[in-house]
Amino acid sequence: MTTTRRLVTGLATAALVMSALTAGTATAATKGRIVINNNCGKAVSTTIHRTSGAMIAGTAAAPAGSSFGYPVYPGTYVVRVPAGAKTVKVLDVSPKAHSVIVRAC
Repeated sequence: MTTTRRLVTGLATAALVMSALTAGTATAATKGRIVINNNCGKAVSTTIHRTSGAMIAGTAAAPAGSSFGYPVYPGTYVVRVPAGAKTVKVLDVSPKAHSVIVRAC
């Protein structure tokens, strides 16, 4: 195989891989992200819950100025922060799920 043929074959393979990775809509395996920004000026407790009430992630004392991010599947979640409980929805947006940012205070 000549160098030119190898190069063309390599480029075609790379294009095929890229189209496979970027094609289609988000699937059940696609995750978005819930990010909680601690803007309170002190350490605070933050948690992420399913709508059933089951806690899926959280921090006992997130430092002031920190961000806590957690990957989640598209759906509705309740984020509990010092400012109160916030219901957030992570959407299934083609080609991937999106992220939601919640301020703690």
